[in-house]
Amino acid sequence: MTTPTPAPNVITRRNAWQSAWQLAASDSLFALPLIGLAVLLAATAILPQTPRGDSTAYARWLSDTQLRFGGAADALAAIGLFDVLHSAVFRALVGLLGFVLIVRFIDRVRDFQAASRSGDPPVAGAPSVETSRSADLLLQSLRGYRTVKRDTVTIAQRMPIAYLGAIAVYVGGLVLLLGLMLSPLIDWRIEALSAMPGAATPIPNTPYTLRVSSITADGAVELALLQDGAPIAQGVAAPGRPLSGGGIGLFVRDILPALRASGRDENGRPLDLLTSADSAPSTDLLLTFDADHPDAFFVTPRAQFAVRVSLRGQVSDRAYQVTVFSNPDAAQIAEASLRPGDRLSANGSIFEFQNESHAFVDVAQAPSQAITLAGLLTALAGLALVVAYPPRRIWLVATERGTRVHCDDPDFDLERLTTARSQA
Repeated sequence: MTTPTPAPNVITRRNAWQSAWQLAASDSLFALPLIGLAVLLAATAILPQTPRGDSTAYARWLSDTQLRFGGAADALAAIGLFDVLHSAVFRALVGLLGFVLIVRFIDRVRDFQAASRSGDPPVAGAPSVETSRSADLLLQSLRGYRTVKRDTVTIAQRMPIAYLGAIAVYVGGLVLLLGLMLSPLIDWRIEALSAMPGAATPIPNTPYTLRVSSITADGAVELALLQDGAPIAQGVAAPGRPLSGGGIGLFVRDILPALRASGRDENGRPLDLLTSADSAPSTDLLLTFDADHPDAFFVTPRAQFAVRVSLRGQVSDRAYQVTVFSNPDAAQIAEASLRPGDRLSANGSIFEFQNESHAFVDVAQAPSQAITLAGLLTALAGLALVVAYPPRRIWLVATERGTRVHCDDPDFDLERLTTARSQA
């Protein structure tokens, strides 16, 4: 006789699945990535993050971190705290948060569907209390509820706004994460673009051109962003006061010193000046300076001079050391410390240096920010609605001794409802 194979334990499997789902939708698992991301984002404010796309800035950052943190610098770098947004831990926490948001979103949709089926019996295990008061009398204590009456049960629920608010919290969170995920794919940023007055500066790898009209003494930059020669954004920008247009932001990072150099020979005729062998000769040149490039050079072929202009002291001092050499023997002809507006004489030739400025401008296009902002606003609106008007269903079941009240919100005070005429 063959022994029959026992049927699979369907109830055990179903309970295991429900337990796993409840864990995924639990507040504890939801709090885990939120706390982890909060700690990592706090680390970005405390620890200097690795600069990208600028070798000079990276070298300076590396030297500073080694000096500041010593032997701990390697350990902090190994766990990604110096590059949090690109670390594996950060991405894992974002992935976990996205998974939890999807599970909780599905859970809230199921709650919404259950609430819309007004004939459903009370949720199993929901808190309950029995009172001698009638269902009609209890309903007088409830405000803002939609009621559905059946033969022996009356259902009071906050449909549909309260439930849609709960859903909006997780929809907004998912949209926000989507914007963050798309950011490295669709956003771009050009940093420290040197823009000089009166010149058009092409923005690398884009169809745009930056044109600066003037830079005032107080750091205001009048500029325009051009596409195929047509302006798509124009106005005045300054450090801390960006200019935007056409979905592109222009940020003035710094205003740096510059000199406009010109020269005349012993007969008063303008000298042609060149900055390199293949550059076009000009009667005046704009020489730019910053902390990483404190020297500028130009030559005068007709007078056979080579001129070096060096920034002295701090960038903000606008003090210069000018040295003139003969060409081709490199003998020093003249040297002097000058301020903008001063002149220098060398073998009868006169060189003049007028004060100018140039700007370092960051150009950024971030369409993902609109997605991120939409998600954030949706989540905040849903959260505000949930706080002010939490989803809740109350079942009022008639019994022989009065009414048994069930509620799917464990935080709701059923005792208060059944003993006082107060607004829930």
